[in-house]
Amino acid sequence: MESIKDIQTRLQGMEDIKHLLRSIRAMSAIRWRRAKKHLEIAQSYTRNIDAQLGTVFAKTGATLPEKIAHERFENKGKKIVGLITLTSDRGLCGNFNTGLIGKAIQVTEILDRKNKSVKIISLGGYGERLFENAGYEIFFSERIPTAQVVSFVNIRKAIAHIRAFYETGTIDELNILFNRFNYFGSYTPKSVQILPPKLSEIKPSSITVPEDLTVYSNAEELKTFLLWEHLAARLYLAFIESTISEHSARLQTMDSAISNLDQRMSDLEIKYHTIRQEKITQDVLEVQSNLRDRKKTPKRY
Repeated sequence: MESIKDIQTRLQGMEDIKHLLRSIRAMSAIRWRRAKKHLEIAQSYTRNIDAQLGTVFAKTGATLPEKIAHERFENKGKKIVGLITLTSDRGLCGNFNTGLIGKAIQVTEILDRKNKSVKIISLGGYGERLFENAGYEIFFSERIPTAQVVSFVNIRKAIAHIRAFYETGTIDELNILFNRFNYFGSYTPKSVQILPPKLSEIKPSSITVPEDLTVYSNAEELKTFLLWEHLAARLYLAFIESTISEHSARLQTMDSAISNLDQRMSDLEIKYHTIRQEKITQDVLEVQSNLRDRKKTPKRY
């Protein structure tokens, strides 16, 4: 049986762990609120870019620039698909990462049956380790810090690498796989194709262009710039949703861990008081027994 001192030591250790879990939960709550605010900004910026693209398409014709058009890959054999996976850099967020990796493996198998080869582009250190443990080769990886909030500057750097891969023909298509935010505590792994872009998803269905609108820039260059800006905005939006989902998952995980720890501490405290009461009872019985023995012992004068 454990001694009272051992139980006190265990209770103190659990209290320290509980303090750590509460600190992690508090930081995740702050980061969740910050990311939630940036989600509205990212959505607004994406809508503005789409509106600009819609205007340019309506004025110059809804055709993709040659460097981005899908037709340049028609004569190739097996297409190479770049799959961007957005995972976290840290754990302690339930099945946030494992669920996404499972979805990535499923998507890889589906594309393989369609005669498409997949190159994994891992953005997030935790996912990179999971892929390597599963035996998958990482084509390109980059860690984008998300301690405070995802920076659009870092997204631009990632897009610059991806653009080089696409324009040189290293990859023919590009998909983003991320945890789409539904509501607090709920997210869904989602795979979205962003290259070649689908005009039906970019061009607004109803847009009015002034007749006297003049486009002074080169139409192809302007389309190319806006399309890559659109893709950067899409990736940024996906990263924001992934960050919100990550921190909401971590909040739930911390809540469950704290609740479980409270239950274990409660059980241990009951055990502590039981042992303590048994020891007190034993001490009282020993004192009473000694008194009886003294009464039975004859007095000597």
